[in-house]
Amino acid sequence: MKSPQIDRRTLVKIGGGLAASLLAGRSLSAIAREAAVQREAQQFTTLTPKLAATLEAMAARILPTTDTPGAREAGAVWFMDTALRRDLPEAQALLEQGAAALDSDAGGSFTAKTDEEQDRLLQKIEDGDFFGLVHFLTLAGTFTLPAYGGNRKNVGWELLGLSTQHHWSPPFGYYDRGHHGEAES
Repeated sequence: MKSPQIDRRTLVKIGGGLAASLLAGRSLSAIAREAAVQREAQQFTTLTPKLAATLEAMAARILPTTDTPGAREAGAVWFMDTALRRDLPEAQALLEQGAAALDSDAGGSFTAKTDEEQDRLLQKIEDGDFFGLVHFLTLAGTFTLPAYGGNRKNVGWELLGLSTQHHWSPPFGYYDRGHHGEAES
């Protein structure tokens, strides 16, 4: 049998992917530690209170509270604050400018509008970079590991039906070859 040949480009891709995954793991654990400190202090470190209120209101319209909890209950805005500080500092200006434009279009304050008015304002900007970023951060903040600042009390995972247990028992049934009278060799 001929042994597989790995060319240099494939080796670099594999090595680069491995290095990126190792660095991402370090970055994510740092985010988790910082998010825990920030959550306990109940203070934003990157977002101003006004920007946080606008982003939280947007998140609440992107993933609203219905008969189930939404992005507000999941604490998505806390994830946004941590992500901006740690990994997306360059996105701060886009969020500030976008929120200011949204407040201007709202005639002063987006957060003061009714849900229906907020929806109409968001529909106008839903194809833009600002809305795209807030949409992504809302979903990430709702469904990420709680240690990263969002998904408070596993709200997002419960919406998806995910279990947070650390041990699973196999389903009822038999998995042994010798079941049903079959002889084992």
